[in-house]
Amino acid sequence: MRIDVAALTQLPDDFAGWLSDGESVSQENTIFTVAHCDQIPAGLLTMDLEPPRATVTFHFVQPELRDLGVGEALLEAALLRAKQAGCTSCTAWVPTGDRIAKLTYEALGFRSDLIRVTRTL
Repeated sequence: MRIDVAALTQLPDDFAGWLSDGESVSQENTIFTVAHCDQIPAGLLTMDLEPPRATVTFHFVQPELRDLGVGEALLEAALLRAKQAGCTSCTAWVPTGDRIAKLTYEALGFRSDLIRVTRTL
């Protein structure tokens, strides 16, 4: 299966329904990294670039296309774009219990440095 990845400044129409209304789709400093597998929309990563820091704000791969390297390809392309923009670090938030996401980030050089704890009152 062929994976094509592109880092763009606007969200392509075939990914428009992937983000909820509350998620950024038009910020000046946001890049959209998209992946297609055999021309099928496979994954999307959004990243805010505020040199010297980049922040992953959304990272999703279609469930049936996971374990093919799509998530890693998205992240690698976005990190390259961030570096080109002058960023020297990148932060991503991984939900508690999402071991696969945590391992994906760690495989690309990220390290866990914070655990947030919450309690309902």
